[in-house]
Amino acid sequence: MKATMTLLPALLLAGCAPTSSPSAEQKFQQADKNGDGSVNRLEATNLIIADAFAMYDSNGDGFVTEVEYVASGGTPENFRKVNKSGSGQISLEEAQTSPMVFNTFVVSFDEADTNKDGQVTLAEYQSYLQLRDAAVR
Repeated sequence: MKATMTLLPALLLAGCAPTSSPSAEQKFQQADKNGDGSVNRLEATNLIIADAFAMYDSNGDGFVTEVEYVASGGTPENFRKVNKSGSGQISLEEAQTSPMVFNTFVVSFDEADTNKDGQVTLAEYQSYLQLRDAAVR
């Protein structure tokens, strides 16, 4: 049951088809700002948010519209909470700086950080992705 609860953000994406994007290793390396082979809580959570954002952005234009958000399981009310600019589109930056989004996906960091050292390595991230993908099938 705990695995299901901590993978809740991934389960919310079950109906979303990922678009072509950089590999998990490439995305991880981009998130690893200092190149030490691990990412901290903020970096890892932003990486996971970026993964989810790509799934919500069904047309791949770099923005999530309310239609895309609702089609992926979100509510119009939550869309408006994240869309602080009022533009009718959520950018990745808006998603990553939204406390609501961060608090939803930070549990994924806890799931990914299997050795509980406060850092996620590439191997831990890849294991997390395998768990997430298995949960949404």
